[in-house]
Amino acid sequence: MISVREATVDDVDAVREIGLTTWPVAYDGLVSPEFIADGLAQWWSPEVVERGITRGITLVAVVDERVVGMVGLGQEAGFWVMWKLYVLPGYQGQGVGKALLDGAIGALPVGTDQLLLDVLVGNEQAIRFYRKNGFGAPRSTPDRDLGDELIWMARAL
Repeated sequence: MISVREATVDDVDAVREIGLTTWPVAYDGLVSPEFIADGLAQWWSPEVVERGITRGITLVAVVDERVVGMVGLGQEAGFWVMWKLYVLPGYQGQGVGKALLDGAIGALPVGTDQLLLDVLVGNEQAIRFYRKNGFGAPRSTPDRDLGDELIWMARAL
């Protein structure tokens, strides 16, 4: 059974494990090894993970008392953005990602009209998951150029 709960600072190591384990698998063949190493250092350090937990919305998915997935949300220019949604490889395809997404949407403030995310253009597995779960072209986005490698997706709420 999958349970989703708000992360606490006691979850920093478990959340980092998800990123450190999942990123190299998720992005293998899509980006350079240097990009993966830089991303792990920049976005999965203990300080950055703790800041996400204490200042944003971070939820974890738990199966048999093990943290197996996480989702992190925050705001950019007044928009709610899902920055991270990762599930350990051995738990993918079992409803963990959907449970995290549902939990994330439920954790947003009342009146939030869309949830945004940016995704790597070539990450077809992620794009399929998001489309299957109601994401498509956004109505509006923060004024930030994503370049040619990323695209915005949104789910109307």
